[in-house]
Amino acid sequence: MKTQKMIAVIIFIIIVILVVMLIAFRNILNKKLQNNENQNSDNIQSSEINNNGESEIMNNQSEEIKINLIVNNRTFSATLNNNETVRQLVQMFPMTLNMSDLHANEKYNYLNSSFTTNSNKPNRINAGDIKLYGNNCLVVFYESFSNSYSYTDLGKVDNVNDFITQLGSGSIDIRFELAN
Repeated sequence: MKTQKMIAVIIFIIIVILVVMLIAFRNILNKKLQNNENQNSDNIQSSEINNNGESEIMNNQSEEIKINLIVNNRTFSATLNNNETVRQLVQMFPMTLNMSDLHANEKYNYLNSSFTTNSNKPNRINAGDIKLYGNNCLVVFYESFSNSYSYTDLGKVDNVNDFITQLGSGSIDIRFELAN
């Protein structure tokens, strides 16, 4: 008789443990669903046209952003990643920057604004890469080389060879604007 009571108590304890685990699992699942609903709501809100008249392509996380770089009255297209840094940067467009030359491989300009960054240290920089050094230095590379610095990746000039020929040595004005 004691054995039967002992088995009944063990079964009861197992049932209680299973019920507690199911309740905890349901709570975790509900929290995840609620977070997903909040993220979906945020994505829907950010894809609407905002007060600055940005288009949906500017805010849709999966879309790339097309811009034009104008050098010596020639227009070159570039494709930017759609990330927080880029969205902050294009708020300043259109803008013309006097880009200084550094190490005969890049043009740079320290901007008056600081940006959100997500820097990493790429092993190699490629000609045409557009990056942010630190939180406010816009850099356009015109030579490929091995790298030991950290940058936030912004995007890339689409037709690098023609672009490079327009840069020359020394400082140059580059106009940045959203493509139509």
